[in-house]
Amino acid sequence: MVRVLLAVVLLVFAPLPAGALVLDRDTVWRGEISFSEPVDVPAGVTLRVEPGSHIRFERAGLTVRGRILAREAEFSGTAWSGLVLRGVGIDSLLAGCRISGAATGVRVESGAPRLEGLVVENNRIGIELVRQSDATVSGCRLARNSRVGLMLKDGATAGVVDCDFEANGRFGAYIYKSKPRRFAGNRFRAEKVALMLSHYGTDPVIAGNCLSDNDTGIKVDRAARPQLVGNDISGNRVGLYCYRRSDPQVTGNRIRANEIGVLVAYSSYPVLRDNDLAGNRLALKLEFQSIAWERQKGAAARQQESARSAFGARPHRSVSENERRASVREGLIDARNNWWGEEETRRLRTLGPDGNPEFIHDGRDQATFEEGGQSWPLDRVLFAPWRSTPPPFKSDAGDKS
Repeated sequence: MVRVLLAVVLLVFAPLPAGALVLDRDTVWRGEISFSEPVDVPAGVTLRVEPGSHIRFERAGLTVRGRILAREAEFSGTAWSGLVLRGVGIDSLLAGCRISGAATGVRVESGAPRLEGLVVENNRIGIELVRQSDATVSGCRLARNSRVGLMLKDGATAGVVDCDFEANGRFGAYIYKSKPRRFAGNRFRAEKVALMLSHYGTDPVIAGNCLSDNDTGIKVDRAARPQLVGNDISGNRVGLYCYRRSDPQVTGNRIRANEIGVLVAYSSYPVLRDNDLAGNRLALKLEFQSIAWERQKGAAARQQESARSAFGARPHRSVSENERRASVREGLIDARNNWWGEEETRRLRTLGPDGNPEFIHDGRDQATFEEGGQSWPLDRVLFAPWRSTPPPFKSDAGDKS
Protein backbone atom coordinates (compact mmCIF):
# COMPACT_ATOMS: atom_id res chain seq x y z
CA MET A 1 0.00 0.00 0.00
CA VAL A 2 2.81 2.44 0.86
CA ARG A 3 4.53 1.78 -2.46
CA VAL A 4 1.30 2.46 -4.34
CA LEU A 5 0.74 5.78 -2.57
CA LEU A 6 4.32 6.89 -3.23
CA ALA A 7 3.91 6.09 -6.90
CA VAL A 8 0.78 8.25 -7.08
CA VAL A 9 2.48 11.20 -5.36
CA LEU A 10 5.45 11.06 -7.72
CA LEU A 11 3.16 10.87 -10.72
CA VAL A 12 1.10 13.87 -9.72
CA PHE A 13 3.76 16.23 -8.38
CA ALA A 14 7.18 15.36 -9.86
CA PRO A 15 8.34 17.44 -12.86
CA LEU A 16 8.80 14.18 -14.74
CA PRO A 17 7.72 10.82 -13.31
CA ALA A 18 10.61 8.51 -12.53
CA GLY A 19 10.71 5.66 -15.03
CA ALA A 20 8.03 7.26 -17.18
CA LEU A 21 7.46 6.43 -20.81
CA VAL A 22 7.85 9.81 -22.56
CA LEU A 23 6.20 10.28 -25.95
CA ASP A 24 8.69 12.34 -27.96
CA ARG A 25 6.52 12.70 -31.08
CA ASP A 26 2.86 12.86 -32.07
CA THR A 27 1.32 9.48 -31.29
CA VAL A 28 -1.90 7.59 -32.06
CA TRP A 29 -3.25 4.89 -29.73
CA ARG A 30 -5.81 2.41 -31.01
CA GLY A 31 -7.15 -0.93 -29.85
CA GLU A 32 -6.29 -2.40 -26.44
CA ILE A 33 -3.07 -1.12 -24.87
CA SER A 34 -1.71 -1.74 -21.37
CA PHE A 35 0.95 0.20 -19.46
CA SER A 36 2.74 -0.68 -16.24
CA GLU A 37 4.74 2.56 -16.13
CA PRO A 38 3.59 6.21 -16.10
CA VAL A 39 3.14 7.79 -19.53
CA ASP A 40 4.08 11.44 -20.11
CA VAL A 41 3.00 13.58 -23.07
CA PRO A 42 5.32 16.61 -23.02
CA ALA A 43 4.59 20.08 -24.35
CA GLY A 44 4.50 20.22 -28.14
CA VAL A 45 3.37 16.60 -28.53
CA THR A 46 -0.16 15.45 -29.44
CA LEU A 47 -1.64 12.14 -28.29
CA ARG A 48 -4.67 10.88 -30.22
CA VAL A 49 -6.74 8.01 -28.84
CA GLU A 50 -8.97 6.41 -31.45
CA PRO A 51 -12.65 5.58 -30.80
CA GLY A 52 -13.17 2.11 -29.36
CA SER A 53 -9.71 1.96 -27.80
CA HIS A 54 -9.26 0.60 -24.28
CA ILE A 55 -6.23 1.93 -22.42
CA ARG A 56 -5.27 0.15 -19.18
CA PHE A 57 -2.79 1.20 -16.51
CA GLU A 58 -1.23 -1.00 -13.84
CA ARG A 59 -0.13 1.16 -10.88
CA ALA A 60 0.53 4.04 -13.28
CA GLY A 61 -1.29 6.79 -15.15
CA LEU A 62 -1.17 9.36 -17.94
CA THR A 63 0.13 12.94 -17.62
CA VAL A 64 -0.46 15.32 -20.53
CA ARG A 65 1.43 18.60 -20.84
CA GLY A 66 1.00 18.86 -24.60
CA ARG A 67 -2.32 17.99 -26.24
CA ILE A 68 -4.72 15.06 -26.03
CA LEU A 69 -7.58 14.22 -28.39
CA ALA A 70 -9.59 11.20 -27.25
CA ARG A 71 -13.08 10.25 -28.39
CA GLU A 72 -15.19 7.29 -27.24
CA ALA A 73 -12.26 5.51 -25.62
CA GLU A 74 -12.07 3.75 -22.27
CA PHE A 75 -9.43 4.36 -19.59
CA SER A 76 -9.20 1.98 -16.64
CA GLY A 77 -6.70 -0.01 -14.63
CA THR A 78 -5.59 -1.47 -11.34
CA ALA A 79 -4.41 0.87 -8.57
CA TRP A 80 -3.91 3.53 -11.21
CA SER A 81 -3.69 7.27 -10.61
CA GLY A 82 -5.83 8.55 -13.50
CA LEU A 83 -5.41 11.19 -16.20
CA VAL A 84 -3.59 14.44 -15.34
CA LEU A 85 -3.99 17.34 -17.77
CA ARG A 86 -1.40 19.91 -16.80
CA GLY A 87 -1.72 23.35 -18.37
CA VAL A 88 -3.28 22.04 -21.58
CA GLY A 89 -5.26 24.35 -23.84
CA ILE A 90 -8.76 24.46 -25.26
CA ASP A 91 -7.53 22.33 -28.18
CA SER A 92 -7.34 19.32 -25.84
CA LEU A 93 -10.52 17.25 -25.82
CA LEU A 94 -11.86 14.20 -24.01
CA ALA A 95 -15.25 13.36 -25.52
CA GLY A 96 -17.52 10.39 -24.91
CA CYS A 97 -14.85 8.51 -22.95
CA ARG A 98 -15.35 6.22 -19.96
CA ILE A 99 -12.92 6.59 -17.04
CA SER A 100 -13.08 4.26 -14.05
CA GLY A 101 -11.19 2.76 -11.14
CA ALA A 102 -8.65 5.57 -10.62
CA ALA A 103 -7.55 7.57 -7.60
CA THR A 104 -8.70 10.65 -9.54
CA GLY A 105 -10.37 10.01 -12.88
CA VAL A 106 -9.35 13.32 -14.47
CA ARG A 107 -7.28 15.99 -12.73
CA VAL A 108 -6.95 19.32 -14.55
CA GLU A 109 -4.20 21.61 -13.29
CA SER A 110 -4.74 25.07 -14.79
CA GLY A 111 -5.39 25.12 -18.53
CA ALA A 112 -8.71 24.99 -20.37
CA PRO A 113 -9.40 21.52 -21.84
CA ARG A 114 -12.85 20.40 -22.91
CA LEU A 115 -14.38 17.43 -21.10
CA GLU A 116 -17.54 16.47 -22.98
CA GLY A 117 -19.94 13.59 -22.46
CA LEU A 118 -17.63 11.60 -20.20
CA VAL A 119 -18.77 8.73 -17.99
CA VAL A 120 -16.65 8.99 -14.84
CA GLU A 121 -17.56 6.20 -12.43
CA ASN A 122 -16.14 4.22 -9.53
CA ASN A 123 -13.09 6.39 -8.94
CA ARG A 124 -12.08 7.90 -5.61
CA ILE A 125 -12.50 11.42 -7.04
CA GLY A 126 -14.25 11.70 -10.37
CA ILE A 127 -12.99 14.99 -11.85
CA GLU A 128 -10.77 17.48 -9.99
CA LEU A 129 -10.21 21.02 -11.32
CA VAL A 130 -7.43 22.95 -9.55
CA ARG A 131 -4.96 25.84 -9.87
CA GLN A 132 -7.29 28.26 -11.63
CA SER A 133 -8.37 25.68 -14.17
CA ASP A 134 -10.73 27.09 -16.80
CA ALA A 135 -11.86 23.74 -18.18
CA THR A 136 -15.30 23.20 -19.66
CA VAL A 137 -17.16 20.18 -18.29
CA SER A 138 -20.37 19.47 -20.18
CA GLY A 139 -22.80 16.60 -20.54
CA CYS A 140 -20.80 14.30 -18.26
CA ARG A 141 -22.07 11.59 -15.93
CA LEU A 142 -20.32 11.33 -12.56
CA ALA A 143 -21.54 8.41 -10.49
CA ARG A 144 -20.45 6.16 -7.63
CA ASN A 145 -17.11 7.90 -7.08
CA SER A 146 -16.25 7.05 -3.49
CA ARG A 147 -15.37 10.54 -2.26
CA VAL A 148 -16.72 13.19 -4.61
CA GLY A 149 -17.96 13.34 -8.18
CA LEU A 150 -16.53 16.75 -9.10
CA MET A 151 -14.12 18.95 -7.13
CA LEU A 152 -13.36 22.59 -7.99
CA LYS A 153 -10.81 24.32 -5.79
CA ASP A 154 -8.01 26.86 -5.53
CA GLY A 155 -9.46 29.49 -7.83
CA ALA A 156 -10.91 27.23 -10.53
CA THR A 157 -13.07 29.20 -12.99
CA ALA A 158 -14.36 26.25 -14.98
CA GLY A 159 -17.77 25.99 -16.60
CA VAL A 160 -19.88 23.00 -15.52
CA VAL A 161 -23.10 22.49 -17.48
CA ASP A 162 -25.67 19.77 -18.15
CA CYS A 163 -23.96 17.08 -16.08
CA ASP A 164 -25.55 14.23 -14.13
CA PHE A 165 -24.41 13.37 -10.60
CA GLU A 166 -25.60 10.24 -8.83
CA ALA A 167 -24.68 8.26 -5.72
CA ASN A 168 -21.19 9.64 -5.16
CA GLY A 169 -19.70 8.93 -1.74
CA ARG A 170 -19.69 12.20 0.23
CA PHE A 171 -20.51 14.94 -2.26
CA GLY A 172 -21.85 15.15 -5.77
CA ALA A 173 -19.92 18.37 -6.44
CA TYR A 174 -17.72 20.37 -4.06
CA ILE A 175 -16.72 23.99 -4.81
CA TYR A 176 -13.95 25.30 -2.55
CA LYS A 177 -12.55 28.84 -2.80
CA SER A 178 -13.50 28.97 -6.46
CA LYS A 179 -15.88 30.84 -8.72
CA PRO A 180 -16.90 28.77 -11.75
CA ARG A 181 -17.86 31.02 -14.64
CA ARG A 182 -21.02 28.96 -15.10
CA PHE A 183 -22.62 26.20 -13.05
CA ALA A 184 -25.98 25.48 -14.62
CA GLY A 185 -28.33 22.81 -15.91
CA ASN A 186 -26.81 20.05 -13.77
CA ARG A 187 -28.85 17.27 -12.17
CA PHE A 188 -28.17 15.64 -8.81
CA ARG A 189 -29.83 12.67 -7.18
CA ALA A 190 -29.13 10.07 -4.49
CA GLU A 191 -26.29 12.12 -2.97
CA LYS A 192 -25.46 12.65 0.71
CA VAL A 193 -24.70 16.29 -0.09
CA ALA A 194 -25.48 17.05 -3.70
CA LEU A 195 -23.66 20.40 -3.96
CA MET A 196 -21.26 21.78 -1.36
CA LEU A 197 -20.01 25.39 -1.47
CA SER A 198 -17.42 26.10 1.19
CA HIS A 199 -15.19 28.89 2.51
CA TYR A 200 -14.86 32.60 1.94
CA GLY A 201 -14.19 33.40 -1.72
CA THR A 202 -16.70 30.85 -2.98
CA ASP A 203 -19.29 33.21 -4.42
CA PRO A 204 -20.39 31.90 -7.84
CA VAL A 205 -23.82 32.09 -9.42
CA ILE A 206 -25.47 28.66 -9.16
CA ALA A 207 -28.39 28.72 -11.57
CA GLY A 208 -30.90 26.37 -13.13
CA ASN A 209 -29.81 23.11 -11.52
CA CYS A 210 -32.08 20.29 -10.38
CA LEU A 211 -31.39 18.64 -7.02
CA SER A 212 -33.84 15.94 -5.95
CA ASP A 213 -33.91 12.80 -3.83
CA ASN A 214 -30.75 13.73 -1.90
CA ASP A 215 -30.12 13.85 1.82
CA THR A 216 -29.08 17.52 1.43
CA GLY A 217 -29.57 19.42 -1.81
CA ILE A 218 -27.21 22.39 -1.36
CA LYS A 219 -24.97 23.04 1.65
CA VAL A 220 -23.26 26.43 2.04
CA ASP A 221 -20.53 26.56 4.69
CA ARG A 222 -17.79 28.74 6.24
CA ALA A 223 -18.50 32.21 4.90
CA ALA A 224 -19.28 31.15 1.33
CA ARG A 225 -21.63 33.66 -0.31
CA PRO A 226 -22.97 32.24 -3.57
CA GLN A 227 -26.00 33.44 -5.49
CA LEU A 228 -28.56 30.64 -5.85
CA VAL A 229 -30.95 31.49 -8.68
CA GLY A 230 -33.66 29.48 -10.41
CA ASN A 231 -32.72 26.07 -9.03
CA ASP A 232 -35.22 23.26 -8.47
CA ILE A 233 -34.43 21.91 -5.00
CA SER A 234 -37.23 19.45 -4.34
CA GLY A 235 -37.82 16.12 -2.65
CA ASN A 236 -34.73 16.11 -0.42
CA ARG A 237 -34.45 15.63 3.32
CA VAL A 238 -32.98 19.17 3.55
CA GLY A 239 -33.27 21.42 0.53
CA LEU A 240 -30.79 24.19 1.44
CA TYR A 241 -28.50 24.07 4.49
CA CYS A 242 -26.81 27.36 5.46
CA TYR A 243 -24.12 26.50 8.00
CA ARG A 244 -21.28 28.26 9.83
CA ARG A 245 -21.34 31.86 8.67
CA SER A 246 -22.78 31.40 5.21
CA ASP A 247 -24.74 34.25 3.62
CA PRO A 248 -26.08 33.08 0.26
CA GLN A 249 -28.43 35.21 -1.82
CA VAL A 250 -31.35 32.87 -2.57
CA THR A 251 -33.66 34.16 -5.30
CA GLY A 252 -36.32 32.63 -7.52
CA ASN A 253 -35.73 29.00 -6.56
CA ARG A 254 -38.27 26.21 -6.31
CA ILE A 255 -37.66 24.68 -2.86
CA ARG A 256 -40.59 22.30 -2.51
CA ALA A 257 -41.57 18.97 -0.99
CA ASN A 258 -38.50 18.63 1.23
CA GLU A 259 -38.67 17.52 4.85
CA ILE A 260 -36.97 20.84 5.67
CA GLY A 261 -36.91 23.46 2.95
CA VAL A 262 -34.19 25.74 4.37
CA LEU A 263 -32.11 24.99 7.48
CA VAL A 264 -30.06 27.86 8.97
CA ALA A 265 -27.42 27.28 11.66
CA TYR A 266 -24.47 28.92 13.42
CA SER A 267 -24.37 32.61 12.52
CA SER A 268 -25.63 32.28 8.95
CA TYR A 269 -27.74 35.08 7.50
CA PRO A 270 -29.06 34.20 4.04
CA VAL A 271 -31.40 36.52 2.16
CA LEU A 272 -34.37 34.69 0.62
CA ARG A 273 -36.47 36.45 -2.04
CA ASP A 274 -39.20 35.31 -4.45
CA ASN A 275 -38.71 31.61 -3.76
CA ASP A 276 -41.42 28.95 -3.92
CA LEU A 277 -41.31 27.32 -0.47
CA ALA A 278 -44.61 25.46 -0.68
CA GLY A 279 -45.18 21.85 0.27
CA ASN A 280 -42.25 21.35 2.63
CA ARG A 281 -42.91 19.52 5.87
CA LEU A 282 -41.15 22.47 7.55
CA ALA A 283 -40.38 25.40 5.26
CA LEU A 284 -37.68 27.17 7.30
CA LYS A 285 -35.90 26.09 10.46
CA LEU A 286 -33.32 27.84 12.65
CA GLU A 287 -30.94 25.66 14.66
CA PHE A 288 -28.14 26.88 16.98
CA GLN A 289 -28.64 30.28 15.36
CA SER A 290 -28.18 33.30 17.62
CA ILE A 291 -26.79 36.77 17.05
CA ALA A 292 -26.02 36.91 20.78
CA TRP A 293 -23.82 33.81 20.43
CA GLU A 294 -22.19 35.30 17.32
CA ARG A 295 -21.31 38.54 19.09
CA GLN A 296 -19.88 36.86 22.16
CA LYS A 297 -18.37 33.62 20.90
CA GLY A 298 -18.34 33.61 17.11
CA ALA A 299 -14.83 34.95 16.56
CA ALA A 300 -13.29 32.76 19.29
CA ALA A 301 -15.02 29.66 17.94
CA ARG A 302 -13.70 30.34 14.45
CA GLN A 303 -10.15 30.74 15.76
CA GLN A 304 -10.39 27.28 17.30
CA GLU A 305 -11.52 25.66 14.08
CA SER A 306 -8.96 23.47 12.41
CA ALA A 307 -6.94 25.44 9.85
CA ARG A 308 -7.79 22.96 7.17
CA SER A 309 -9.42 23.29 3.80
CA ALA A 310 -11.34 20.85 1.65
CA PHE A 311 -10.68 17.21 2.65
CA GLY A 312 -8.01 18.20 5.17
CA ALA A 313 -5.52 20.02 2.93
CA ARG A 314 -3.85 23.13 4.33
CA PRO A 315 -5.35 26.39 3.03
CA HIS A 316 -3.25 28.72 0.89
CA ARG A 317 -4.09 31.70 3.09
CA SER A 318 -5.98 32.36 6.26
CA VAL A 319 -9.25 34.30 6.17
CA SER A 320 -9.52 37.32 8.41
CA GLU A 321 -12.24 37.60 11.02
CA ASN A 322 -13.45 40.73 9.27
CA GLU A 323 -14.07 38.68 6.13
CA ARG A 324 -15.97 36.01 8.05
CA ARG A 325 -17.93 38.24 10.41
CA ALA A 326 -21.69 38.31 9.95
CA SER A 327 -22.74 41.17 7.69
CA VAL A 328 -26.25 41.15 9.17
CA ARG A 329 -26.25 41.48 12.95
CA GLU A 330 -29.85 42.17 13.97
CA GLY A 331 -30.74 38.57 14.76
CA LEU A 332 -33.28 38.30 11.93
CA ILE A 333 -33.32 35.96 8.95
CA ASP A 334 -34.62 37.94 5.98
CA ALA A 335 -37.24 35.77 4.27
CA ARG A 336 -39.56 38.45 2.93
CA ASN A 337 -41.53 38.22 -0.32
CA ASN A 338 -41.57 34.44 -0.65
CA TRP A 339 -44.43 32.10 -1.54
CA TRP A 340 -45.22 29.67 1.26
CA GLY A 341 -48.18 27.82 -0.29
CA GLU A 342 -51.94 28.38 -0.53
CA GLU A 343 -52.91 27.01 2.87
CA GLU A 344 -49.89 28.67 4.45
CA THR A 345 -50.80 32.03 2.91
CA ARG A 346 -54.30 31.82 4.35
CA ARG A 347 -52.73 31.06 7.70
CA LEU A 348 -50.41 34.07 7.42
CA ARG A 349 -53.35 36.34 6.67
CA THR A 350 -55.01 35.11 9.85
CA LEU A 351 -51.90 35.41 12.02
CA GLY A 352 -50.56 38.66 10.60
CA PRO A 353 -46.91 39.76 10.35
CA ASP A 354 -46.26 39.24 14.08
CA GLY A 355 -47.77 35.76 14.25
CA ASN A 356 -46.09 32.40 14.68
CA PRO A 357 -46.72 30.22 11.60
CA GLU A 358 -46.32 26.49 12.15
CA PHE A 359 -44.20 26.00 9.03
CA ILE A 360 -41.38 28.24 10.36
CA HIS A 361 -39.33 27.19 13.39
CA ASP A 362 -37.53 30.08 15.07
CA GLY A 363 -37.28 31.95 18.37
CA ARG A 364 -41.06 32.19 18.57
CA ASP A 365 -41.20 28.40 18.96
CA GLN A 366 -37.99 27.84 20.90
CA ALA A 367 -36.87 30.82 22.94
CA THR A 368 -33.36 29.52 23.69
CA PHE A 369 -30.94 26.69 23.04
CA GLU A 370 -28.06 25.32 25.11
CA GLU A 371 -24.47 25.57 23.94
CA GLY A 372 -21.28 25.60 25.98
CA GLY A 373 -23.17 25.44 29.26
CA GLN A 374 -25.12 28.62 28.48
CA SER A 375 -28.54 29.47 27.13
CA TRP A 376 -28.68 31.55 23.96
CA PRO A 377 -31.73 33.22 22.40
CA LEU A 378 -32.70 31.72 19.05
CA ASP A 379 -32.97 34.23 16.20
CA ARG A 380 -36.25 34.97 14.43
CA VAL A 381 -37.44 34.96 10.83
CA LEU A 382 -38.75 38.09 9.12
CA PHE A 383 -41.39 36.67 6.75
CA ALA A 384 -43.69 39.67 6.11
CA PRO A 385 -44.59 40.84 3.58
CA TRP A 386 -45.17 37.57 1.74
CA ARG A 387 -46.20 36.78 -1.81
CA SER A 388 -49.89 36.14 -2.42
CA THR A 389 -49.23 34.12 -5.59
CA PRO A 390 -46.46 31.72 -6.61
CA PRO A 391 -43.49 33.39 -8.31
CA PRO A 392 -42.82 32.52 -11.95
CA PHE A 393 -40.13 29.88 -12.10
CA LYS A 394 -37.49 30.16 -14.77
CA SER A 395 -34.39 28.03 -14.56
CA ASP A 396 -31.14 28.97 -16.25
CA ALA A 397 -31.70 26.03 -18.57
CA GLY A 398 -34.80 27.73 -19.92
CA ASP A 399 -37.44 25.75 -18.03
CA LYS A 400 -40.60 27.75 -17.45
CA SER A 401 -43.65 26.78 -15.48
